[in-house]
Amino acid sequence: AHTHAVWHVTHDPCIRGVVYASSADGSTHVCVRKNAESTSESSWSPPTMLERAHDRAVRCVAVSPCGRMLASASFDGTCAVYVRASPQHAWRRACALEGHESEVKRCAWSPSGSLLATCGRDRTVWVWEAHGEEEFECVAALHGHGGDVKCVTWHPSEDVLVSASYDESVRVWREDEDGDDWSCAQVLGGESGDGGEGHRGTVWRASFEPRRRMDGGAGARCVSCSGDGEFVVWNGSGFCNTELAFGVRFQCGHDQAVLSCDWGANGFIAAGGGDNSVRVYGEGADGVWHQVACIENAHDDDVNHVEWSPHDPMELISSSDDGSVKTWMFAVA
Repeated sequence: AHTHAVWHVTHDPCIRGVVYASSADGSTHVCVRKNAESTSESSWSPPTMLERAHDRAVRCVAVSPCGRMLASASFDGTCAVYVRASPQHAWRRACALEGHESEVKRCAWSPSGSLLATCGRDRTVWVWEAHGEEEFECVAALHGHGGDVKCVTWHPSEDVLVSASYDESVRVWREDEDGDDWSCAQVLGGESGDGGEGHRGTVWRASFEPRRRMDGGAGARCVSCSGDGEFVVWNGSGFCNTELAFGVRFQCGHDQAVLSCDWGANGFIAAGGGDNSVRVYGEGADGVWHQVACIENAHDDDVNHVEWSPHDPMELISSSDDGSVKTWMFAVA
């Protein structure tokens, strides 16, 4: 359905076989499988477009954990919020969040779904609190990054926010103890980063290890990927592992920027990059990370986003500048 680059694709957290894709043409589409159990291309119904809310590229789309709200972040400087209507795959545009001075690059819901974070080219991170499904209040506009903020992602169980930026740093934000404001708790990497550890290029994405892994373990780390062609794994400690510190750095197989990464419940990290490939990395018993799978020409252009399915831990989805969305089944060799 898309005639331009597909910047982002995400699964419906509550309904298997439903994904949402956002595009450079300003649209967001919902894609539904006729048979939720099938992985063949023919199993998908023709995509349908959500009511248009933006007149410029939609860089990100995110569905709240409860599945009742959907947010889309756009280069037009706004973040639109939709409310699920009837039937279950229909959405009604509810409101638009305005405040960023320029392009909004990313949006993400907190674990409880009560908070929505946005970030943008204006170097800021905003935190919005939902009052019902159609009213949002900005509770924090956070400054500190020295460049575009490429990504925001929440800790899997706590209202702790991580952002990644063109300034080569990862920042950790949390609400102050008195609950009146938010502030930066940590700067990881970049010129002002703790200990000088971190990336040596634009940090495109960060992804937390899932709280519940397939092997029964509990996730306590976060991974980030960068234009330097490397991953950094940050170890968690303190309350609910919300304090991050440099753990290990490892090279990837991408020969261009790593644009997206996602840590799956299966324990593997998936990545997509500017070299058109999709790759998967696994951690050995010795703590060393290795590439365990690679699709060299997964797409005909940059792979902008990869994401493991919350319904099938071995299914992966990807989107690309070539205008396509693809699903992949991963098997451990």
